[in-house]
Amino acid sequence: MIQEDNIPICIQDTLHKKKILKLKDCRLWLHSIFQKNSSITIRIVGEKESESLNYNYRNQKKPTNILSFVLSKNPLIGDIILCHPIIKNEAKNQNKKIHSHYAHLLIHGYLHLLGYSHDKKLDAEIMEKKEIQVLKKYGFQNPYINS
Repeated sequence: MIQEDNIPICIQDTLHKKKILKLKDCRLWLHSIFQKNSSITIRIVGEKESESLNYNYRNQKKPTNILSFVLSKNPLIGDIILCHPIIKNEAKNQNKKIHSHYAHLLIHGYLHLLGYSHDKKLDAEIMEKKEIQVLKKYGFQNPYINS
């Protein structure tokens, strides 16, 4: 099993001087699902960059909370793009702590890198069950139940 401190994650926060995500937290949250030899970059962006990426890669002209990009499958190398203003607003509107919302979205994004999807109902159920299981392990509530 991979040790938490050996999980290769790079965080690029384009918005904050004091980082919103800590490397040790990201490594902890992904520890139980992290694929050996994989490597990810987590990028915290604003709405303009999120919208640009979402339009260029998904043909949707709006910012989104998270985007995941697989750069290589073997070894798994990927990027997870998190849009802070949207995540902050979602956390507030859903009465969640931003820390737990980031944990959920990071796990969600990494599962996408692993091939999980939520395009079909059954796939969504499988992915959500996995997210809930991982989040529970680290003391987070089910993100699909409104508080």
